[in-house]
Amino acid sequence: MNKHQAISTAIAIAAFALLGLTPATATASAAAPCGVDPHDGRLHCSNEGGVPVFHEPRPVDAVDFLDTTQSWFTCWTQGELHTGGNTTWYGTVGDRFGNFGYVPASAVHTPSAFDADPGRYGLRRC
Repeated sequence: MNKHQAISTAIAIAAFALLGLTPATATASAAAPCGVDPHDGRLHCSNEGGVPVFHEPRPVDAVDFLDTTQSWFTCWTQGELHTGGNTTWYGTVGDRFGNFGYVPASAVHTPSAFDADPGRYGLRRC
């Protein structure tokens, strides 16, 4: 590793630490960017596959499923506390039946800071 590579690596590690990311997380994020598209206003992000999409922002009455691991989300809302330790839920359309519903933020690969206030990043509230 030359001097410039060493400096670049040190800067990258410091930036990851400031954002609360590990280099592995940052690499995964770089491979599958997660953010609100200014053209369509949707959050485009990777997610867990096989996730139920619920009628309301609580884990009751699944109306569809996200089978793909790269999805879009039209809005966010507050709902029931989920395994991610917050109450943020994202609205989307399921892959199997085309039904609109909600998935917990824990199923979407967004950073905790994003989940704390998705509106701050341009995602509209449902």
